[in-house]
Amino acid sequence: MLEKFFKQDISSSSEKRISAIHLNKRVVIFLFCLIVSSFFWLMLALSKEYTIEIYFPVQYINLPPDKVIANNLSETIDIELKSNGFNLLFYKLKEKKETVLIDFKDAKRMPSKNNYFLLTNLRIDKIKNQFSENFKILKIYPDTIFLNFNKKISKRVPVIANLTFTLDKQYQQCDSIRLNPAFVIISGAADNIDKINHLVTETVNLKDVSDSISLKLAILKTPTLNLVELSQLSVQANVNISKFTEGNMELPIEIKNLPKGYSLKLFPDKVSIKYNVAFENFEKINAMQFNASVNYLKIEPTSNKLKILLLKYPTDVRAIKINPEKVEYILRH
Repeated sequence: MLEKFFKQDISSSSEKRISAIHLNKRVVIFLFCLIVSSFFWLMLALSKEYTIEIYFPVQYINLPPDKVIANNLSETIDIELKSNGFNLLFYKLKEKKETVLIDFKDAKRMPSKNNYFLLTNLRIDKIKNQFSENFKILKIYPDTIFLNFNKKISKRVPVIANLTFTLDKQYQQCDSIRLNPAFVIISGAADNIDKINHLVTETVNLKDVSDSISLKLAILKTPTLNLVELSQLSVQANVNISKFTEGNMELPIEIKNLPKGYSLKLFPDKVSIKYNVAFENFEKINAMQFNASVNYLKIEPTSNKLKILLLKYPTDVRAIKINPEKVEYILRH
């Protein structure tokens, strides 16, 4: 009896597996048929003609060489295209679209001075040549482009570097920020050019600088600059940075403008100076490059001290400190 029970159980399990296999086959066949039918439906749908609007970047050509556009023009236009779904879907999904050319030769003068207009839909035949024959242009938006021409003038303006930096320890800036070029020529309508007296670069902040700086800075665009032409869109900024060390030496004090028959005794008669100098120039500095002195003409009756004047020192040194700053004196006749 137990053997009969096991035979029935095995038979029941086999039937269930066979039933599941048949069910899986039916699901696979159904999904396959669904995918195939959907594919053919999509092909059929895309083969039909549709009308949609697509935006395109625009470039304006044949501008008179002695004139500039004084008003802002749109950087894109919308074109109503008719074609089959395949072509339209390709254009719709395309990241970089073809640039449409708008010819200024087609512009018509308005009654007011320097004002023109251009009817885009009257130029469809010219614009459609920029597209494949598979497309039909129905309309262009905007249908009218207004232009304001002004006489073109030029001006040379300075560039200001918006560059800031902090220096690492023992490092110092050797000279000022140098720009190449330091001046840029701007061209455009007189009304816009008159508003611009200088250009400013993009902001750059550097920290813990320990080497000379050389980098390209883009000129910062403003709404007014968008209406003019620039001879340069960027400038090269250079700053010399060097490691500095401290130097010191003792100098004799010279006496200037002492009258004949007089003697001037100084206490002390030497002065100590400290200075900072670039590490590579340290060995070039010597006492002959300095001149410390006092001036007899600066003697004041109410004081027995004279101020030390450093009349000569090397251009390579900075942060000079004199000790003492004044010396006592005895004047004899």
